[in-house]
Amino acid sequence: MDRVSMGTWIAIDADHIHYNVCQDEVEFEVGGRGSGAELVATEAGLVNLISRSTEALAALRAAHES
Repeated sequence: MDRVSMGTWIAIDADHIHYNVCQDEVEFEVGGRGSGAELVATEAGLVNLISRSTEALAALRAAHES
């Protein structure tokens, strides 16, 4: 057994989201220090995250309008 698999579930509401630019990556901290989660993204990853988040927000709003 030489493979590790892990799943993580994070709920994001109106909690604090902080970011820090570290050279060529952005580090996001969701929730409190030490009790939250961190996400690290390159510029390409951040563009992808913004694009998919925008699509998801539109789909969520459309679902509530029906």
